[in-house]
Amino acid sequence: MTTLSECNEDEYALLLGTPRAVLEAAVVADGRPSPLAFLEELSAGARAFRKARQDRSPFVREIANALHGSGSTGSSGQGLHESEEAMTAALEQAERALALLRERDGEAAAAYAAWLVRIATQVSEAAESKVGGFFSRKVAVHPDERAFIGRLAAAVEP
Repeated sequence: MTTLSECNEDEYALLLGTPRAVLEAAVVADGRPSPLAFLEELSAGARAFRKARQDRSPFVREIANALHGSGSTGSSGQGLHESEEAMTAALEQAERALALLRERDGEAAAAYAAWLVRIATQVSEAAESKVGGFFSRKVAVHPDERAFIGRLAAAVEP
């Protein structure tokens, strides 16, 4: 079983930073969310991190507890990036983190990958989004959010 104590400083930062990057990318994936949608999505992300502290996977629990202990389960504090920039960064981080984990522990890697996809999904489902103009209809998950979830799932699959 892989533990964070086996990681060097860069690996530790990567493994803790990737869930935050996925959260941020999911929040901005639909463009510019309204202030209410932004708060709903951040709250959903916080719930996903909190729930992970009781995850079946010891490694996911360890990551979630480390994030909680650092007081850093939400945004990185650097402001939100543009959607494509945030999504690209999150996907690249996820690929690097999963490559590292797969070398050490396939079971931990699979659980971590599933958790990353759950974070993106739960954040994306938290607030309805409008598609189109002012008189457009609302959808549960914006097509751009759905596309990000699909890209993330593809990036983390073995």
